[in-house]
Amino acid sequence: MATTKIERAGVAFGIGRQGGPIVIEARLHHDTISALRGVQVGFELLNGITLEQARKILGVLNENVVGVVVTTVLAVKTEAASG
Repeated sequence: MATTKIERAGVAFGIGRQGGPIVIEARLHHDTISALRGVQVGFELLNGITLEQARKILGVLNENVVGVVVTTVLAVKTEAASG
């Protein structure tokens, strides 16, 4: 049986460019999720998406998504077969 750890953090989204298509970046409010420390998460949009369309997507995300939930497996417990 696996033991899991659930961590949460507030999130906002911003627009970034990585030298190509527009990227929507997830920006955590606090560094409270150990699995994401030092990690930046972004969502690359399709090549044809305009900056105006990206801003609309950004608005919808910021109005409706309030947090990130990360579940990690801490350990797998096994029971030895008797016999």
